Amino acid sequence: MPEIVAVRPEQGKDGQHEHVGLLGYHSDHLKSEPIMVPPQRIIDKEALGEKFWVTIDGERTDLVVGKCPVCSIEPYLRTAADSGDTERLLELPPG
Repeated sequence: MPEIVAVRPEQGKDGQHEHVGLLGYHSDHLKSEPIMVPPQRIIDKEALGEKFWVTIDGERTDLVVGKCPVCSIEPYLRTAADSGDTERLLELPPG
């Protein structure tokens, strides 16, 4: 189960907020830098049984599929620790 360790944000269509553009995780094949993939790739892998997670405040937190709290675009990856407008994935280091 890979840990998501990086994010590359992109502007939402309104230009007023950010979306998760790419997410990064480490692989046994490439340990020196995260592999950056679009959120849909993570959603597809999870649908096949693979699980991804992040560390937030020292705690492991699963990713969940929901909608953007600003523009309601779906499907949209968030963390189980998100609530309201909080988007913890956007707080990860840049990748």
